[in-house]
Amino acid sequence: MEERPGDPELSERVKKLEDQVAWLTAQVKNPSAAAPPEASPRPAPYPTARPMPPPRPPKPAKPDTESNPTLWIAGIGAGIFLLGAIFFLGWSIQQGYLGPGPRLLLGLVVGSGMSFGAAMLVLKGTRKLGVCVLAAGLGTLLLTLYYGTSTDPRLLSPSLGFAGIGLAIVFGGGLAARAKSGGALIVALLTAFWAPIAFRQGGHHEVALTIYLAVLMAATLAVPYLAKVGAQWGATRWVAILGLWAMLTVASLNAVAEDAPTMLMLLCLHALLAGLWIWLPGQAEAKPRTPTILWFLVSLGLTSLAWALWKRSTWPPEWFAGPVLLFAAVNLGMVKPLRARLDSKQADLGLLVLAAGHLALAIPIAMHWKWVGPMWGAFSLGLAWAAGRAEGMEGWDESESASLRRLAFGMALLASIRWFVGSVQVWDHAFSYTYQAQGTPVLNGVFAEGILVSAAWMLMARRKGAMAALAFIALEITANLTLALEAARIVHAVQASGLPANLDSAGTYMENRAASIAVTLVWALSGAVQWLRSFAAEEKGLRRALAASGYVWLAIASLKLLAVDMAHANTGIRALAFLAVGGIFLGVALLANHMKRAPEEAV
Repeated sequence: MEERPGDPELSERVKKLEDQVAWLTAQVKNPSAAAPPEASPRPAPYPTARPMPPPRPPKPAKPDTESNPTLWIAGIGAGIFLLGAIFFLGWSIQQGYLGPGPRLLLGLVVGSGMSFGAAMLVLKGTRKLGVCVLAAGLGTLLLTLYYGTSTDPRLLSPSLGFAGIGLAIVFGGGLAARAKSGGALIVALLTAFWAPIAFRQGGHHEVALTIYLAVLMAATLAVPYLAKVGAQWGATRWVAILGLWAMLTVASLNAVAEDAPTMLMLLCLHALLAGLWIWLPGQAEAKPRTPTILWFLVSLGLTSLAWALWKRSTWPPEWFAGPVLLFAAVNLGMVKPLRARLDSKQADLGLLVLAAGHLALAIPIAMHWKWVGPMWGAFSLGLAWAAGRAEGMEGWDESESASLRRLAFGMALLASIRWFVGSVQVWDHAFSYTYQAQGTPVLNGVFAEGILVSAAWMLMARRKGAMAALAFIALEITANLTLALEAARIVHAVQASGLPANLDSAGTYMENRAASIAVTLVWALSGAVQWLRSFAAEEKGLRRALAASGYVWLAIASLKLLAVDMAHANTGIRALAFLAVGGIFLGVALLANHMKRAPEEAV
């Protein structure tokens, strides 16, 4: 390589590179060679990485006292054992081998022995297997006492049998508190819920059943405070709340008018006990799981059952707005203490939505029940908005957000069914060619309810997953029906205004298909817009969904035009209908072609 004269800096750099290459060659041949000469600079060291934080100590593993196969076998065995006990009792009765007394004694001995054996397993650490055995033991006691009271009441009265199973339930609850076992408490609760069904005596005893459930919940509430780990029992609280309010629903719907005021007061007591069981105030060892969703269910159950009981009383229906407003104030008052209980703002959003929903519900109660549908739609929209906000809020974990999404989905589905079944008259607008009075266009409850429900589905359809796909389908149905039927309502209102164009020579209303064709045009426009929108969508899934819905609504509009709209339509109406729908198809095709060519011309 020739060196350019007058360039000493380049010569020096070349010399340094040659020295470094010579040193590297020597290192390869002889690894113990000396360090490079002083003139050869060492390569710059790489920046040292930041020291990694010390690993967290692993969580202590729970003792695996029984493997999964053992647990499955134990659970299946408990169910088979109970079936065997049923068959044995029935067989012994048919054959006459065991009289009522020996049969009752044998069942009590076997059930008690299994229950005490289960307690020993649970207390020694074999909890899951012990819970399965406890279920078989308490189930055997329940069946034995039931058969004892049903076959020979002189030997064992229903009241005495109910008291006996009550002692077994107390034993299960005490075991749950002593061993800190949520599974044992679930078994005791399920047995307690079945006991009134097994020992029912006919007649109306709804007040007594509600008092029994209140005592049961008060006793159940003592278990997590004694165990001091109740906040971790998520499944236990779900079983307690769902089972309790299922029983209260049956009691409230069967209550007589004389018992309605007493049942209302007992419902308020149950709401208080359920709130304490859900939130567990004063227990600082752990935060409760999914408390907001459970409180949503309790609030909806309380409001619905209270209204059912209120209607059976002699009080004016409009006065029910007072308790609803009071419950809204209670939800607002719970924000601050629950913020301190959870050490976050996790419950704020749900409580505010509940308060707003009850405030909205009080308006139609005090004014007119025809606005209940729009208020349900507003409530579902609020829940959908809250579910979206909860995903980005600090303090909300994924399980809470998922539960709130499911609750919003269920409320939107309920509001949609109520709107479709109770408010929408699809045949009168979409297929009938005679005028039907359906209220003022746009300013009516049916349109408001449809818009609110559609907005709720739209918020839920913006996410991903199976629930979002179902919300998109529901949005397509509710939004297209709402807009199309409102267009038909507008046409009906114009026709009923008495304009000369709508009257025949005798001055009577002319029958035509204008309203039905308006529905067809709206569906064709909706399909065209969605199909065009699919070209601009960046996400692949959304693009396919919009394209598919566009094709579906264009096909529905075409079939409806040919099969329905042409009947009873004169030549002029047919010409206008075909020109309008055909123009939509041609226009959307031209726009699609322009949208496809625009990127090519820009290149």
